[in-house]
Amino acid sequence: MLVFSDRLCLVQPSSEYQITSHQYALALTFPYLIRFLELDQKFRLSLYVEGRTEQSFSKHLQAEQPHFVLITSNTATFPHAVKLAQIAKSEGCYVILGGIFASMNAERIATNYLCFDKIIKGAPPAGMFDQFPLDRIVEGKRQYDIDFEVGDILDLPLFDCYRNDPVCYEITFGCVYNCSFCSLRRIWNAGVCSHRSVEVVRSDLKRLANRQVLKIIDDDILQSPHILAACDFRSSFKKVIAETRIDRVNEQSISVLKEFGVTHLIMGVESFENEHLVSSLKSRSGIWTKTVFRAMDLCARYHITARPVLQVLYPGMSKNYLQNILPYIRDWTPTNNIEVFFSFFTPHPGLDPGKGIASNLLTNDLSDFDHLHPVYMPDGYDIDDVKKILSDYNQLVDVTESVEFNPYVSSFGKYKKEFDLFFN
Repeated sequence: MLVFSDRLCLVQPSSEYQITSHQYALALTFPYLIRFLELDQKFRLSLYVEGRTEQSFSKHLQAEQPHFVLITSNTATFPHAVKLAQIAKSEGCYVILGGIFASMNAERIATNYLCFDKIIKGAPPAGMFDQFPLDRIVEGKRQYDIDFEVGDILDLPLFDCYRNDPVCYEITFGCVYNCSFCSLRRIWNAGVCSHRSVEVVRSDLKRLANRQVLKIIDDDILQSPHILAACDFRSSFKKVIAETRIDRVNEQSISVLKEFGVTHLIMGVESFENEHLVSSLKSRSGIWTKTVFRAMDLCARYHITARPVLQVLYPGMSKNYLQNILPYIRDWTPTNNIEVFFSFFTPHPGLDPGKGIASNLLTNDLSDFDHLHPVYMPDGYDIDDVKKILSDYNQLVDVTESVEFNPYVSSFGKYKKEFDLFFN
């Protein structure tokens, strides 16, 4: 029989990029859990952040003696979550895994990783610790009403280790777009959106103004025009990072973002190749190229740093693609107020991978990247083609002076065993 105690440890695994580069951010996962499940009223809480907490995990558990250990994980941190869970089990803890990776792969994790006592599929059900569920896979659902304040939770001493790091914030949850490849639409109801009120956003961000960097994690900040029009945080934060679709950037929208206080704008360029654009529900390549450069010009005019994101090694990618786009992006440099990000194509485990993808799993050794781990090579490629692509990629990093955001890559091969079972 399960013995309950009043001690609970929240565990944040880190990617190797975060650990080696000391790049951390206060995410919303644990503040939301504390609010939804009233954890601060039921338990004495501790927090372990891999790579940031000074103690080893074993010593932290021995000092805090929690009964429950709650681990959240995305794809990039899952191998680390497994190692931490094994340590927690060796210390006699009851281990619960949650997060989007667990939600999309709950059955496979339950079968293959006995170090997790429970796997939460979706959001944990309200009152979970009042009437503890018996099933190993616990199914919950997202609470769509997000119009509540979280600034007081984010400001708890529990999160003091993040005091000098960026803080994440969510104005709108959900997305109205119909991208079939998106994990957000798979795990939550497609097309459902909920918004915070102006009053709640003002109160939260005023409370967080002692932080230097605010990262708004909405998939598209322009889904919240009422907030953008009513708030002005230009003097509150040194940096405000937000994301939008590149085809929504126009004179009016960029002006609104500037007035709100956005300093850095992430935009998914994805590709300049027609086939990939069509599969990503973007316009055809000729129109898309004009749209992309118009967005870059508008960011420059309004003194907003543009952060375009380009994918590498995606299905259908031509072998000379990276050489072909060099003339397009030669001037995308920090000196021109553009910080280009390259993202190796990494479908989410749990999504339908599509024809030919499973056999093309490369895995990777991208330990210097802060994104998902599994990497694929396009159909028709062999390993020599991949080596050439990496050489071309490293050249683009040099030309765009973007090594701060895109470390050099020389090979692939890490974590293959950990991810194979999710794609076969």
